Parts: sequence; structure tokens; C-alpha cells
Amino acid sequence: MQVDSLRQYMRRGIVVIIALAVLTAVEYVVAVGIDTGRFGILAVIAIVKTWLIVEYFMHLSKVWHVGE
Repeated sequence: MQVDSLRQYMRRGIVVIIALAVLTAVEYVVAVGIDTGRFGILAVIAIVKTWLIVEYFMHLSKVWHVGE
């Protein structure tokens, strides 16, 4: 693996981890601070976090790429 490719891969991983941390903090604030409409907001945040984990850590999109 080339150095530039490795750096790009690592940078993407750091961005994903930071995004998950920020979404977790937002999730906490919503759960503690909002009374009405909380479920909908938390559901959207959970879906975004799930997509990030499945896409980045489980590499699910690469399962359907034929020939790679």
C-alpha cells in the first residue's frame, strides 16, 4: 500500500471516529434536553451512526462490487 493511500485511509478513519463521537454527544443532549419529538431525532441519529459503522468498519459496500 502506498504511503499516500495509507494516509488517506487513516484520515478517513479519524473523520469517522470523530463523527461518531459528535453524533453520540448530540444523541445525549437530545435524550436529556428535548421532551417532544425526541424519538424521531434519536432514530435519525441512530440510522446515521449505523450507516457509518456498517460502511466504514464492516466494508459492506465492497461486498456488492463485482470484480474487485
